[in-house]
Amino acid sequence: MHHEFRLYWRGMSKAVGSKIPVLLLLILLHLIAIPMALAIKHTPSLPWRAAALGLTVGGAFVLFLMISRSLITAVQALYARGDMDLLLSSPLSPRTIIAVRASFIAASVTMEFGLLIWPFANVFVLFGLLAWAKAYVLLPALGMLATSISLVLALMLFHAFGARRTRVIAQITSALIAAGFMILLQLPNIMRSQGRNAAAATGAFTAGLPSGESAFLAPALAVLGGSVSTLAITVACAATFGLTLRLLGGAFIRASTAAASISVGRRARNPSETLQFHGNIRVILVLKELRLIARDPWLLTQLLQQSIFLLPLGAVLWRQRGAGLPIVWGAVILLSGFLASSLAWITVSAEDVPELVAAAPISAEQILRVKLQAALLPLLPVILVPVLVLWRSHLWFGLSVSICALGSAVSCALLNVHSPLPGKRRDFRVRNKGNPGRGFIELLIIGGWLLVCTVMVWMSPWR
Repeated sequence: MHHEFRLYWRGMSKAVGSKIPVLLLLILLHLIAIPMALAIKHTPSLPWRAAALGLTVGGAFVLFLMISRSLITAVQALYARGDMDLLLSSPLSPRTIIAVRASFIAASVTMEFGLLIWPFANVFVLFGLLAWAKAYVLLPALGMLATSISLVLALMLFHAFGARRTRVIAQITSALIAAGFMILLQLPNIMRSQGRNAAAATGAFTAGLPSGESAFLAPALAVLGGSVSTLAITVACAATFGLTLRLLGGAFIRASTAAASISVGRRARNPSETLQFHGNIRVILVLKELRLIARDPWLLTQLLQQSIFLLPLGAVLWRQRGAGLPIVWGAVILLSGFLASSLAWITVSAEDVPELVAAAPISAEQILRVKLQAALLPLLPVILVPVLVLWRSHLWFGLSVSICALGSAVSCALLNVHSPLPGKRRDFRVRNKGNPGRGFIELLIIGGWLLVCTVMVWMSPWR
């Protein structure tokens, strides 16, 4: 277990850089919780059904996010580590190996979410809201339950898709799980008819929820009922966790061993096959960059995670395309900037063969220009969405959003071109290490283009 946490802290240190940002985050969350605690303390108590419904939705939200996170951790710990043969040759029981790794997954997921939730519980308890002390027990219980579900999902993915594809499929599945819950929360906006306002749609959605006596609200009612029921739920989650390890421990060992013994090399090329260059040198370089991105499914899934949470937002925007100008269209500008920054870093700073590219019959300035074009080309569908959706109802608004989305993408890409942070593709998640201000500068650039879009809409010639 000490070895597992040492690897975990090593990865966290690589991603964060130092303990100072974590400490500052903890202090900030405690400060934010103080006015919230005062407001809750002076607010009348909610009806029991409303409180149970809020607790159920909040608990389900945390559980879904925990499953999403623990699924990735489970696949990495059980299949992608590649050390199961070494561990099985040690004087350790296979059941102990799986138990330690599963416990580490549950503990790490609990700590990550506890970093965001427990500061509020600390302040609320200090202000006399003692019911929030249950968060110290319920969060580890949700962590164990989420780990049990993620282990079963990881094993199912392994048997369905094989060891070679499980890692990528798990990454996509985890993102879809979190996005699916976000879509569920947006059902009142997605399903409402064109002639019904938001209040009526929300009322209809709430009326369709189960009554207080249903099993849907039973866990929340048990938590609200007292500490004994909360402890019983925690024991039930721990029993589920232990039962999962006992019943599926052997299957995890076999799957991990199989994953470690499978080669992930590429298919050998037929000697009779020949490769030829076709077309302009710039077109060849653009296709080369796009092919390298498309050939790396692990990298694609990390890019997908940056945009998949906008699916619920996209559904809401589609429903509102003919009614008003929702401010959330600015998410297109935000997404364009972040994705352009990521793709520009991949094409410019994460070049695997810079010497080979430098030997091409093209100048260094032209190479950078071509790489910039390759980074922006996949974003054209995102940039053109506002115009394609709003060309009938609000053409100027759609043009403003598309123009500013293009400006945001070009600006963030140029930031990575003129101030590159060299690295490898496998370091995509920690690409800003050593330069913590880079993310803040990107936010300022995107915020500037959001302001420009606001001014363009305000100065519309068709007002």
